[in-house]
Amino acid sequence: MSNARSLIAELRRRNVIRMAGLYVVAAWLITQVTGTVLPMFDAPAWLPRSVVILVAVGFIPALIFAWVFELTPEGIKRDAEIRPEESIAPQTARRMDRTIIVVLIIALVYFAVDKFALAPRREAAQRETASASIPGRPAASGATSKPDSTSVAAAVIPAKSIAVLPFVNMSGDAKNEYFSDGVTEEILDALTQIPDLKVAARTSAFAFKGKDQDLRKVGETLGVAHVLEGSVQSAGDEVRITAQLIDARNGFHLWSEKYDRKLTNVFAVEDEISKAIADHLKLTLQGAQALVTQKTSNARAHDLYLRGLALLPARGPGMRETKSYFEQAVAIDPDYADAWAGISFIHVLLSAYMLEPFPEAIDQATAAAERALRLDPRSGFSHAAAASVFRNKMDFARAESEYREAIALNPGDAETYDQYAQMLSAVGAIEQAIDVARKSVALNPLAAHPRYTLGYVLEYGHQHAEAQAELRRGLELSPAISINRMELALAFIGSGQFAEAEEQARIGARENNEDPELIAAIIRAIANPALRADAIRRLDQGGAVGDYDLFRVAHGAWYSLLGARDKAIQSIATGLDDAVVGERYYSAQALFAPAFDSIRDDPRFKAILVKWGIPDRRAEHYQAAGTTDATHG
Repeated sequence: MSNARSLIAELRRRNVIRMAGLYVVAAWLITQVTGTVLPMFDAPAWLPRSVVILVAVGFIPALIFAWVFELTPEGIKRDAEIRPEESIAPQTARRMDRTIIVVLIIALVYFAVDKFALAPRREAAQRETASASIPGRPAASGATSKPDSTSVAAAVIPAKSIAVLPFVNMSGDAKNEYFSDGVTEEILDALTQIPDLKVAARTSAFAFKGKDQDLRKVGETLGVAHVLEGSVQSAGDEVRITAQLIDARNGFHLWSEKYDRKLTNVFAVEDEISKAIADHLKLTLQGAQALVTQKTSNARAHDLYLRGLALLPARGPGMRETKSYFEQAVAIDPDYADAWAGISFIHVLLSAYMLEPFPEAIDQATAAAERALRLDPRSGFSHAAAASVFRNKMDFARAESEYREAIALNPGDAETYDQYAQMLSAVGAIEQAIDVARKSVALNPLAAHPRYTLGYVLEYGHQHAEAQAELRRGLELSPAISINRMELALAFIGSGQFAEAEEQARIGARENNEDPELIAAIIRAIANPALRADAIRRLDQGGAVGDYDLFRVAHGAWYSLLGARDKAIQSIATGLDDAVVGERYYSAQALFAPAFDSIRDDPRFKAILVKWGIPDRRAEHYQAAGTTDATHG
């Protein structure tokens, strides 16, 4: 006991205890101020972290310095070299006490300013963000705000928002990449089910795969305040998953965890991670329900499903391999609902890309979707697949019901919003289609297709300038989507910019091995009525016109723009009459485009809509459930 008292007395004499107190108070003040000030000057995310690390590392050396050395009028000397009568440690102690008091006062003042002045401003900005993230909601001033969906970084970022970056495959085998991607996908899908949480879509989050990016810039680009990253290492039936949650606004780590599990329990691990993130974001979960449900107990079937899911975004001929993986999954586990939903969705896509005949593909898609819903009526993927089937059968009422259900079950799925917007445009609900398409872009800002959809539905709404901006952004993200060129050409025609329209249409025609001179002649004739007779004659000869030769209804659009009303209506009628199930939907999808404005009030045009059960909802002003609610994803 006497030794302890002696040590404490010596620590006091050498001012080590005072140094510890002064260091802790000053360190707290430094980290708080740098955490607030550095982000204001766009400092890189590593700088605040580095300050914290340096302050922490310096604590022990500071104590050692106080023990070994003393500050004297002659400078710094080793304590052992100073005679007791020469020591000024008591005077130094008094100065340190005064310094501690001053630093404490400064810290208290900063705490008060931050709590009562700065923090309310930050919270107000976050509330404004939540309001601004809702398409079409009035701004605080009362004026209607049109969101600039081409620049997520320019918007105020909601506090309750997150991007799940692709988990790194640490297994040493590139063939296992699909598994780490699949774990990421499952966690991402689980988080989209949480109300009040905005989750960046897979395509946009995966754009950062394999890239060493400043997480603050990632957050700005995707419009999120938090980023989840991690790694997956699997060996045999063992898996280790690590995850860490980072505040993208300042780069600080909020939470991290490591999980060692059997592969049969990987769903439980994913659910643990999702709930931990929700807890750290201070969100309320509905009781103890699982966010990630174990949809199959067979690890091999789950592997095959994940392989197919990883290939799905690529589209094109590779979708046949995607279908094969889904089919192998249900062969192993016939009760795997999401794998059946995948089969349904892939049949719809294969027919849309002319890789399967329409009637047979739609029949198989129907059977697979029905089975998926019987197996799991709570699967958002199954309802989205069913919606695509009904849409392609032109059963628009049932399709809309399924889209709404899919959104209710999975409110953060950008793909469902994209598909739903397309269907709304096909029935003339243009304002609603624009709202829903904006939602898809907000969730998936780095994907080309949502930009394309938003671009063409804006054009349907005669918002030519914004349509052009979205279509251009889509082309920047994926120059290979030539249909984007043709839609952009139509947007330029709508605003009377015929030279720009011709330029884009020529490029699109060349990309499709079509005759650029023919489409250029038609556009020039739209601009100059004196040239129309020759353009109509050339169109009568059946010349291909870019992507729009895919269905005969498209020729009707050019006839309409050229003022040939009878020929336009005849082309539409013939095209729809001759089309088969599935194909007819894609033919009819363009009927509410501005190209048909000149014949829209013709009784014959209206009769065509009635014949094929296509509602005309242009005048409707309603909000479909979940489409503009900020609490959904």
